Amino acid sequence: MRAVVITRPGGPEVLQIQELADPVPAEDEVLIRVRAFGINHAETHMRKGEWPEAALVSGIEAVGTVVTDPAGVLAPGTKVLAIMGGLGRVRNGSYAEYTAAPAANVARIETSLDWTDLAAIPESYATAWLALHGNLELEAGQWLLVRGATSALGQAAVNIAGDLGARVITATRREDRAGLLRSLGAEQVVIETGTIAGEIRQLVAGGADRVLDLVGNSVLRDSLQAVGVKGRVC
Repeated sequence: MRAVVITRPGGPEVLQIQELADPVPAEDEVLIRVRAFGINHAETHMRKGEWPEAALVSGIEAVGTVVTDPAGVLAPGTKVLAIMGGLGRVRNGSYAEYTAAPAANVARIETSLDWTDLAAIPESYATAWLALHGNLELEAGQWLLVRGATSALGQAAVNIAGDLGARVITATRREDRAGLLRSLGAEQVVIETGTIAGEIRQLVAGGADRVLDLVGNSVLRDSLQAVGVKGRVC
């Protein structure tokens, strides 16, 4: 099979297409014909040699069709997505024509999306879902502030939160993205300046119930000031 191989630590130029042997799935794995894969920031760290774990073939997520499932659960040709489970880190990942993924990390899907559109969803939406439902335990009716909302992860979070019935405030540095964020479920859009806690408390008496901070350390203290008593910041 053809695969995109990390030939040495470095920039994008170290990635080369090479011929490798097709992977052979174990009893608890599924062999997938990769039709498309997402590209994640984590993979840039693996490529540069900045993380201790990096497989020869990168890629932590993929969408495609089942070639074979030794356990007999998924029939050949079934449309699936695969995510994490050591892909790209301790086992060859999705930058290839085929990948063998742990069966527990493979899910059957039904969709009319094109492969390339579908490939942009798994990692972003899984991360957003875990943050909102796991870490933040967001509930319908609660006020959620999403900082860094125009990122792929931020858009997924706004989409999921709006569908849940939460009241969503988004922060973005780009005023021209307000329409997009509202279409995904944002009720309010504020311009990110790094110090928006006062504005949030004007919009929501007492502060937001939950804050999903995708900006990082530079605004962390401001995020803590934006959340109300007994609120949560992720």
